[in-house]
Amino acid sequence: MKRSKLSHLLSVICATGCFGIASRVEASTLYGSTSAGGPGELYLLDPATGAALQDIGALNDTLGHNHPITGLAFDPLNGILYGSTGGSDTFAPKSLVTIDPVTGLVTVVGAFNHGTATMSDLAFDQAGNLFGIGSSGGPNLYSINLSTGQATGIGSSGLSGTSGGGLAISSDGIYYGTPTSSRFGTYDPNSGAFSFIASPATPAGPGTGYAALSFDGNTLYGIDLGTPTHLVTIDPMGNVTDLGTSVASIDGIAFQPVPEPGTLTLLLGIGALGLFAKVRRK
Repeated sequence: MKRSKLSHLLSVICATGCFGIASRVEASTLYGSTSAGGPGELYLLDPATGAALQDIGALNDTLGHNHPITGLAFDPLNGILYGSTGGSDTFAPKSLVTIDPVTGLVTVVGAFNHGTATMSDLAFDQAGNLFGIGSSGGPNLYSINLSTGQATGIGSSGLSGTSGGGLAISSDGIYYGTPTSSRFGTYDPNSGAFSFIASPATPAGPGTGYAALSFDGNTLYGIDLGTPTHLVTIDPMGNVTDLGTSVASIDGIAFQPVPEPGTLTLLLGIGALGLFAKVRRK
């Protein structure tokens, strides 16, 4: 094959690959899990409207036991989806689990072992450390062992009751929380103390709270747990934008991490060089 034809082939590969990279990086996948006193079900949600795109299936383990899930979080280092089971879970209450995002299959890791508290929400930091907010005894911050599920208290939030309990950690390490229906603010990761920023609007109705928070890039999303639930975005000052109604009893949300553009570009380059070498040998 002549050099000009090889150059043209590589240009086509690059153009096609670069388009694919842009599409994959920009497309964020939002998962939602149900609990709120009901059975566990896993959904794909439309991040623009909150509507269900797909009912993936029941959150069951290999024995067919169903697990209501109160919090969701993807490990940024390996893409594993973790969840926290509700206190009403008959088979593994107040426990850390992993979830297959394709099928909804649940695998129990272990109990949080911290009194009557489950985790009302979960969040990873950028280093792959998992944290949760306690559902009882106050909306306090916990670190969670990924191998055993054991929860370790970091410190008191300074608040006495949880009515919401959302948690999300920004890329620059700010721990945002919605511990009650009238509070949006931040947690100190060293002491666990909560700092109030604003009283967020609640489109799902008075007295409802934000049961789950999750970042997609720099945008913070939340689920206002009501009848029906509402998907919103919340800016750093606590201003709420209502995106639309969502699935009943959604109690956990998490955005699936996407591959880094640099990694995809490297893989594409390796593939292109391999094809170039193969063509030259012909």
